[in-house]
Order: sequence, then C-alpha cells, then structure tokens
Amino acid sequence: MDQCIFTAVRKANRVLFRHYQDAMSETGISIVQLSILRALERHGPMTLSRLADDLAMERTSLYRTIDPLVESTAVQVKSAPTGKSKVAKLTAKGQHTIERVMPFWAKAQAQVLEEVTLTELPDFQRALNAIAKLSA
Repeated sequence: MDQCIFTAVRKANRVLFRHYQDAMSETGISIVQLSILRALERHGPMTLSRLADDLAMERTSLYRTIDPLVESTAVQVKSAPTGKSKVAKLTAKGQHTIERVMPFWAKAQAQVLEEVTLTELPDFQRALNAIAKLSA
C-alpha cells in the first residue's frame, strides 16, 4: 500500500510545529499566535469567523489562542458595528510583537529551507496550497 498522505502530512505537521515552537520558545509567542498576528497584519481588521477560516482553524481553537494576545493588548477584539460578530484588529503592540519575534521565525524557516531544495520548494508549496483548498 502507498503511504497515506494524511499520515505523512500529519507527521510533518507535528515535526514542523515543534521545530518552529522550539525556535520561538523564548519569545513567549507561539507559532499559532504569530500566524494570527501575521494574518491581521496582512488583511487588516477581520471578523473572528473570517480569521478562523483564513487560518483553517476551528473557531473555539482560535478563541483560546487569541485570548492571550488580547490580554497582552497585541490584538484588540470589539463587537462589530452591526450584527453579533466580533472584529479582531492588530494593535501597535501587536505590530511590535511581530517585529520582535520574526528573527526567531526566520531562523526556523531558514533551517527548514536548508532541508527542502529550491527545485523542490515550488512543488512543495503548490501541493500544500492544494491540500489547504480542500477545506474551502
């Protein structure tokens, strides 16, 4: 039997998560929290539902992960002007947090890229993006 794609991706996910998490451990920010901050930096203020969708996260996981960012004032969450939605916004402290932790992320990223040759990288990224589109 061929290798199960799910098993291979799940194993790679665990290894990559630990790798980035270890690299960022002294920052006090998790790799998932950095993903939240970067999404808000890229897209601007977003409803929590849209943010969860953008990150392919369960909403309950997003709420649990974003709470420390709100408590530290890196992210501000307010009720939307209309409806029941809540909108998350990156604050100046959040932008500073991104700038502070990016060197740790960059070191982890460089180590991963040393293992994936440049000729493989485009195919690798295309495959991961195609898998991510399955949730859409």
